[in-house]
Amino acid sequence: MKLLAFDIDDTLIGPDKVFRKSTIASLDERLKMGDVIAIASGRPYVGIMRFLNRLSQGQKYPIGANGAAVYDEKGNVLMAQGLHYQDFLGFSKEHRDIVTFGGGLYCYTLHEVAYFERSPFIDSEIHWNGMPERDLKKDPLKPEDPILKIMVTFAAENWARFQTSADDQKKYHIIRSDPRFLEFMAPGADKASGVEFLRKRFALPKEDVYCFGDQENDLKMIRDYQGVAMGNAIAECKKAARFVTTSATEDGVSFALKNFVK
Repeated sequence: MKLLAFDIDDTLIGPDKVFRKSTIASLDERLKMGDVIAIASGRPYVGIMRFLNRLSQGQKYPIGANGAAVYDEKGNVLMAQGLHYQDFLGFSKEHRDIVTFGGGLYCYTLHEVAYFERSPFIDSEIHWNGMPERDLKKDPLKPEDPILKIMVTFAAENWARFQTSADDQKKYHIIRSDPRFLEFMAPGADKASGVEFLRKRFALPKEDVYCFGDQENDLKMIRDYQGVAMGNAIAECKKAARFVTTSATEDGVSFALKNFVK
């Protein structure tokens, strides 16, 4: 048995956002062999299930919000290491100028995208991930209610208007998953921690765990296990990986499963 963990954007799918039939067939073949398929993404549970639901039956697990939560297929939370609503309240107060400067500020609950001020990025979360929305002005959470991560979003050319504080850097694990997104998570929350939870669940040695990705938020899981960097991956991922496959547009996942995962 192998545990195979995949990023989504520019790994399972390319810039065209198409989940190719050849990729699906390759993953289905591994499921039939008894391997475990995990999708480890910054996306929420519902966004990941859009992809897992297209695969054949087998052992499939969503690792959501960059490792802040691991779910089963039915949406039951198996592991969570997120923040609390009071963290978002404090962050929003400190960085109240984000929306004024044209950015977006919101958080993930266990199943929703929640915000005080709407932005185009909220529409993207709803469209691409199928997330229900929650207007916190109308429907606030309790201070101790869990959230998975805080999101700050700007168009790439506008990031100079935002600076993290020293307190932010002490309190959060901060990762950039895309030129437009900066994510603030609980210390220790990472895709690699979600993968490690599943590795222990199935009592697998690390050499039987293969992790595929392309960006900074994939780096630790690529480095800690049998890492497979996509041909379109950033240089740091390629340097840390054991294998470098072809690009996402060339179905590098299928190439790697055929040639690297024995």
